[in-house]
Amino acid sequence: MINVCLVGSDIKKELALLQSQHNITTNALYETSFEALLDAIEKLSPDVLVISDQTNQLSADELCFYVSLRLSKTKTIIITDKPATYEQLKLSGFTCRGFVAFEQRHAIVRAVRVVHDGEAWIPRKLVTDVLDKLAKEEKRHNRINN
Repeated sequence: MINVCLVGSDIKKELALLQSQHNITTNALYETSFEALLDAIEKLSPDVLVISDQTNQLSADELCFYVSLRLSKTKTIIITDKPATYEQLKLSGFTCRGFVAFEQRHAIVRAVRVVHDGEAWIPRKLVTDVLDKLAKEEKRHNRINN
């Protein structure tokens, strides 16, 4: 059984899709104070946390970061209407394991299963960006040490 928690004000479609699965349990949390939200997530201790960045009061990437400090086994997915970026991944402390484009929300069940199984669900462009940043860092590190 996969325990999934969804956070955000516009998560009805994802909630319905996930609730239709026989081996997924769901809980939905709506906007509240950041600390109260963290406490609620900690009590639920989900396997996968799905966060919509369509909210005004919270930063999805920051929430990923703080959840990872409290619940190291919880994997996070951000539903976003903007292209996923290296900076957003960095702000999450590199803890976010999935980005689902707003127009691809229908794939949330598959994304949850993939992330739960230990893989990433991120756009290929972001993979390229991460690899480019790592390559630059490696070159810089080699120049400094040589």
